[in-house]
Amino acid sequence: MFTEPITVAVLIIWTLLVATKKLRTKKGDFDLVLLVAGVAAYVLFLRLELGGVPASWVEAYILVAAVLSVFLFDTSDIVEKDRKKEHLKKLKKDHESLQERSELLRQRFVTMLDIFEDGIAFRSDDDSMFVTEPALKLLDLDAHEVDFHDFLERLHPDDRAAYQGVLAKCSRKKPKYHTHYRVRKSEGYEWIREYGARIDQDKRTMFVSVLQGLDVRKYPRTEVDILNNLDLASGIYEAVQELNGRRQPYPLVFLELGNIPALNRRYGRDIGDLMMGKYLNKLVYHFLKNPDHLFRISGIRFGMVIVDHRKYELLKRTLQEGGELANFTMTFGDVKESVYPSFGIQTVDYFDEPVDELVARTEKALDIALDENTPENYFITK
Repeated sequence: MFTEPITVAVLIIWTLLVATKKLRTKKGDFDLVLLVAGVAAYVLFLRLELGGVPASWVEAYILVAAVLSVFLFDTSDIVEKDRKKEHLKKLKKDHESLQERSELLRQRFVTMLDIFEDGIAFRSDDDSMFVTEPALKLLDLDAHEVDFHDFLERLHPDDRAAYQGVLAKCSRKKPKYHTHYRVRKSEGYEWIREYGARIDQDKRTMFVSVLQGLDVRKYPRTEVDILNNLDLASGIYEAVQELNGRRQPYPLVFLELGNIPALNRRYGRDIGDLMMGKYLNKLVYHFLKNPDHLFRISGIRFGMVIVDHRKYELLKRTLQEGGELANFTMTFGDVKESVYPSFGIQTVDYFDEPVDELVARTEKALDIALDENTPENYFITK
């Protein structure tokens, strides 16, 4: 039927086919059995001529078995194997790239923590907390990892519920918060300002926050610092003289924050200064174009010159109608207190009068506003 060279060629091609299938797809056990039987029949019955089996039978078996292997050979398996291999290579490359980016991000984050002067706290959903070195000092803790409930125990008893209430109000829509509270230290309680955000990922809820000590020498930089940078009483004389030279009417305003000494005695000077700074910043924002037109006359008495007539009209309406600037309130933990200002105002439209007399008359107007018999917290004179 076949010549021997053709039979050998069929066996070689068949062997390569089965080997490819086994190596590339890890399949072909049945093909391998047929091949082994075919090679054995070729060696035993054709080459060694054992058993007296006709050569045509052996050749027919080899042909039929080889054709069957061809039909059972699915090239899509090899193609799919190659695709999977390429996909795995790509996944491996992407994973390595992600690892590099993650490591770079980790190094940047760690470096940021090292150079950040304010304290940072991380609270996970299992109520474990990790705090950075500055926060460790602010909270007077012994270890960077602390239980959230142990942290709450360090807060002033009056501030714990308020602090937990602030966190409870955080949501996915409004994740940010800020609050103040007192924390226990060896020398007593100190005020801490905390602002942070809630982080939601899958079913986990975590918090990250920044902690700052309420030190009036540095906190807050845009509020209490105003007390340190204000020009003193002599500056108001220079400002009045300059405005008189322009021959343009202006109001001269003196104000006193009368209940600040009581707040200082009750909560400490840090809180009193913080409240004064916050209130003065609002005055500057609403009524003064230039913060240099605000002056510190004494500890709780201040003066300002309003050069914009529209701003002065706004001030008068605010005083007449009441509101936040008439009774300014701030909240620190569970402490909620107000500043009660009194205003003495003089409208200046005669520019040749001695500055001392203008200042004295404005101070007199403030004294009238402070008098308990005055129904309003302000008095305006000419």
